[in-house]
Amino acid sequence: MSIEGAATPERPRGLAARYYTAPDVFAAEMERVFARSWVMVGHVSQVAEPGTIITVAVGDESVLVANRGGALRAMYNVCQHRGHQLVTSERVRVDRITCPYHAWTYGLDGRLLHARGEHVGELCVPPVRLEIQGGFIFVNLDSGAPSLAQTAASVEDELLALAPDVAQRVLAARNTHEVRANWKVVVENYNECYHCPNVHKWFTAGVISPGSYRISMKGDVIRHTAEGPRPDGGSGNSAEEANGYGSFYTWPVSSIQCYPGQVINTFRWVPLAVDRTLLIREWWFPSAELTEEQSRLISEEWDNTAWEDFVIVESVQRGLSSRGYRPGPLIMDPSGECDVHSENSVGHLQRLLLDSLGDTV
Repeated sequence: MSIEGAATPERPRGLAARYYTAPDVFAAEMERVFARSWVMVGHVSQVAEPGTIITVAVGDESVLVANRGGALRAMYNVCQHRGHQLVTSERVRVDRITCPYHAWTYGLDGRLLHARGEHVGELCVPPVRLEIQGGFIFVNLDSGAPSLAQTAASVEDELLALAPDVAQRVLAARNTHEVRANWKVVVENYNECYHCPNVHKWFTAGVISPGSYRISMKGDVIRHTAEGPRPDGGSGNSAEEANGYGSFYTWPVSSIQCYPGQVINTFRWVPLAVDRTLLIREWWFPSAELTEEQSRLISEEWDNTAWEDFVIVESVQRGLSSRGYRPGPLIMDPSGECDVHSENSVGHLQRLLLDSLGDTV
């Protein structure tokens, strides 16, 4: 495709650099994006036992997910007395929550049970909305937002078609890395495969057939599908191969991915600062004990695709701070189809951002 010519609605330019480098934009995103969107925070297997609590980051907030008698409940991780975090560990198992500061004690439903020294009346830690999709836990700080079922309609059915036992999986491996780039740089890179043929040799040779790669966008969900590679290096066309790879990204920072062979893995991106993002990369198998083949896959993916992306996005972040950067046109397929030769998905992500911010370029 030619890239000459001025930007048009059919060929938009990338966002101005300030959207990736300005602290005031990042601060606005905490309120207008992360406080109003569904964010994946874990899997039901992590809180399967009554009394188990996990702490998770949602934008600039800390949230608790607790199992109370078999029912999951999410709430803000903040004591209603003087604001101390109620739980400071990543995962605990308790029958009640006691604030480390002044020992105010709450039930696993967030209701205040005891305040040392006097009766303080009815208090409750504010709840956070929680929904489950294919065994994965999502939360939303906005009590008035559309449900996850509405936001990501049919994703659960599609995920279950790829891996019917996904809700019974357990965490088998986790890799984390603090990326020196804005969260949108990282998410845009994940959601386009325009760079895949010349950057991700391991991924395009061993996981998917590049010619079959397709990305579709609808609302807050971006779907990626591809056939798995055939042993002879060609692309197959059987139903098993055609459904071999699928990825379901939910705006703004969550993705559930299925590699050929029903290998479920997830991406969670946590914005730390305007130029820092924590990647949490997790793998979910029927058993927490990895086989040699599973261990090799995880290691190869991390050493190849993951690190290739770290290098790319950190270079992009540096470039966005350059006085010489002028946003160029995105490579758009006018048919609306997005493959390894187009960036329609990046334009979609940028529209989601601008809609959230109530802003224009």
